[in-house]
Amino acid sequence: MGYVSTEYIQRVTFNLQEAKDAARVQQAIINHGFPGRTTEMVTAISGVLLGLLSLVFKLPTYITFSSGVVGTALGLVPSEKAALTDMATQGLIEFQNVVSLLAGTNYDLVEFDIPKIRFTHNDSSKNWEMATGNIRVIRMHSKSGGWILA
Repeated sequence: MGYVSTEYIQRVTFNLQEAKDAARVQQAIINHGFPGRTTEMVTAISGVLLGLLSLVFKLPTYITFSSGVVGTALGLVPSEKAALTDMATQGLIEFQNVVSLLAGTNYDLVEFDIPKIRFTHNDSSKNWEMATGNIRVIRMHSKSGGWILA
């Protein structure tokens, strides 16, 4: 069996650093995952907290994550790889938008919904997921306290 993909929406709450880390993981997927360079991908995301991978990408380690991305990429024809890269790029842009939303503002947290795609394999150690589309901001938390609905 190859991979089975499932698209869904995930609600997450990020602070500025978590948004930066998510953008970094998404960039590593684009730069190193789809070309199939596992070692470079592991190096690119090794500084990211495992908590973020667990929270957003639902994986225990970045090595598991990168192996899944590379395994998926190896099974794709060029047009599928291009489509997946486009989806990953849109997810990166959205994480960067969250960074911009928080940087230099009076907000310290943002809660949002983001579209994702999950790839499931019969070997669960190869499962992985990534952000794929436009976020929908639900609310933002002010540094002085309290949530503001978007």
